[in-house]
Amino acid sequence: MRYPAVAACCPALLAAVLGCGESIAPFDGVHDFQLEVPSGETTRTAVVHIPPSYDGTRRFPLVLAFHGSFGSGQEIQGYTGLDRVADDLGFIVAYPDATPNWDYEGARDLDFTLDLIDALSARLGITTDRVYATGVSRGGLFALHLACDVAERFAAVGIVVATLREDLADRCRPRERLSTVLVVGTLDGSTPIDGEPQFGYLSADATIRLFAGRNGCDLGRPPTVTYAPDTVDDGLRIRFEVFQGCDDGTGAERWVVEGGTHADGWYLGDVDTGRLLAEFFLSHHR
Repeated sequence: MRYPAVAACCPALLAAVLGCGESIAPFDGVHDFQLEVPSGETTRTAVVHIPPSYDGTRRFPLVLAFHGSFGSGQEIQGYTGLDRVADDLGFIVAYPDATPNWDYEGARDLDFTLDLIDALSARLGITTDRVYATGVSRGGLFALHLACDVAERFAAVGIVVATLREDLADRCRPRERLSTVLVVGTLDGSTPIDGEPQFGYLSADATIRLFAGRNGCDLGRPPTVTYAPDTVDDGLRIRFEVFQGCDDGTGAERWVVEGGTHADGWYLGDVDTGRLLAEFFLSHHR
């Protein structure tokens, strides 16, 4: 049975992931805090969690998690379980706050995201070739914006219950290949798996194929399909579709929650979506 997996059990890989480096700012010992980030003409905020294993002597990967419509960093921190996964696997996670919704077309929130990465890198030891982004719903739409326009700042993205807009797809030319996971539900009425052409949204298949093509995956071969064991009696089943032959160690995958609605995108039943995304992330770098 295939699961998206990181060889985190391997000490050599862990050393490469966590990294060593010079000029890391002294660590103040605070593992949970709200960070204020000057961006443009205002000050933005993000909730930050640092795992107990971080002591400022080596660099850690960074995951940014973008909340949905009218949500908050604190909200997505609460339901994703990423703090626990960060503690287990060894990465820093930040939950930025929108004002009040992510601008997935313009430059304002894109600039804020880059300012946030820079602010965290100045304060903490960040492995700059292991920065990742995930987003849910409108946060997923914004993560797609990042994937198309500033892919060179990220090693992988995880898009949860969101698909590409046609106008973004038309101009999506990432400067670098970007490993991508797309998580969708078959019964999602807000983000239909087959897209909403009347509103300008591509299907989930067209969305992941765009990134698979950019990554040099073999689009002429059907993705490898496996299922998670169905251990929870909730009417849902998780299907993994993995594209083959991608270039330079990149990846492109679609995870389908069969029977899942919009609310089931960040699934914590048969599988832990946050852990699987983190394992996928940590197995890729720029």
